[in-house]
Amino acid sequence: MEALYRKYRPKSFSQVIDQVQAKLVLQNAILTDRVSHAYIFSGPRGSGKTTLARILAKALNCPNRKDFEPCCTCESCVSIDKGNHPDVVELDAASNRGIDEIRRIRDAVVFKPMMGLYKVYIIDEFHMLTREAFNALLKTLEEPPERVVFVLATTNLERVPPTIISRCQLIEFRSFKEDDILQQLKFVASKENVPIDEDALKLIAKRASGGMRDALTLFEQVSSYALNDRITVETVERALGLAPIGTVEEYLRALMDGDPRQASEIVDRVYEEGYDIEQFIQICLEQVEEKITVHPSTEMIALARDLMNLTSEMRFFENKKMACKLLSMDIAAKRGTKAQPTQPAQEQTKNVERVEQKSEAVNVQSKPTDQIDISALLDYLREQGDMAMYVALVQAKIAKRDGTVEVSFLPSQRFQYEYLREKLFELEYLFKTQLKLNVTVELKVDEEREKQLLEKLQRMFPGRIKIEE
Repeated sequence: MEALYRKYRPKSFSQVIDQVQAKLVLQNAILTDRVSHAYIFSGPRGSGKTTLARILAKALNCPNRKDFEPCCTCESCVSIDKGNHPDVVELDAASNRGIDEIRRIRDAVVFKPMMGLYKVYIIDEFHMLTREAFNALLKTLEEPPERVVFVLATTNLERVPPTIISRCQLIEFRSFKEDDILQQLKFVASKENVPIDEDALKLIAKRASGGMRDALTLFEQVSSYALNDRITVETVERALGLAPIGTVEEYLRALMDGDPRQASEIVDRVYEEGYDIEQFIQICLEQVEEKITVHPSTEMIALARDLMNLTSEMRFFENKKMACKLLSMDIAAKRGTKAQPTQPAQEQTKNVERVEQKSEAVNVQSKPTDQIDISALLDYLREQGDMAMYVALVQAKIAKRDGTVEVSFLPSQRFQYEYLREKLFELEYLFKTQLKLNVTVELKVDEEREKQLLEKLQRMFPGRIKIEE
């Protein structure tokens, strides 16, 4: 069965969606018989570069061409669509990037077209060519034979030598608008008799990120998953492995409400259900962007900035879940804590009072200990990209006692304890240079603190927390 993106690939200029500038340049060149010997089609993947190159080849070789439009029915047009026209050569430079391939082209261009009027060479991803291959192509581009046209397609123009660019006409392609992708998906869905909700089509269009080929591939994947059932947003989420939009909204609400615990639990749930953490944060960013577009606010803009920083910092950390979880808690903590009463107000107040009394008693017993503000050190680590030490220190309890800085972890955080134990001298140096503290650092696994935390949770949520020995 033919893939949808191949089945619904445009076969004439009139069928090409958008890309107005590219179409006008080529159409006018055909009408005035001023087709350049070499073009560079530059733009993101799935934007129609190779498709338009084939349409150009058909228009140049079609004996029944009307103005600039090929007839799409003659032997020449049909053979180009099938990929077996003797005068239209397509080369994938990603897998054929050496000088030998370019030499074969250079030797072949001197011969006249066999079937049509023009020989057209379409080289896809040509930025992947080696330096020697570029040099071999340079001479051919500089003095091309008559009736030979090169179309060089690339997604990375920065890697193309300026000497090549200066000998070609450069045509820029752009990503498709979501609305254009949506309309094409609607057309394909009606042609393929696929029952699908418009909201589901919108989600597919958004996930395609401006690529029409990606959109049709995703649509085909979702329709295969659903078989003959009606496709809803939930179907698309399951088929593409996307976290449910309800979970995304819940996570954003936890961050905005300043609820670190809830944010942490949602990240755990997303990971346990098998969703990609980085993709989840990306979807959250897209959701925030939508909210800002509809109702701009300083809070949402600040949240978007925090999520972008989170995405950037996660790249440097091997354990994506841990980094996402702790940084999410950090984002939420900056917005304050949110009270979430799970009992009648009077009962909740009593529990909180008992906890506060207990906390005061603990503080009296450990009065010599002073808490340390390490925010300057954390900022320094983030700037340096040392996310491993950053995350370890975020999880630790840090206090100063008689010229010694005590860095303590819960038993469940032994991995972070072991990591800092290996970096002890470096940690002492950072305390001295960044916090101006000439101290000795002691690392500790505090089992008593974990027990106290669990007891505190038991008192706050009676009957819901159980400690197993």
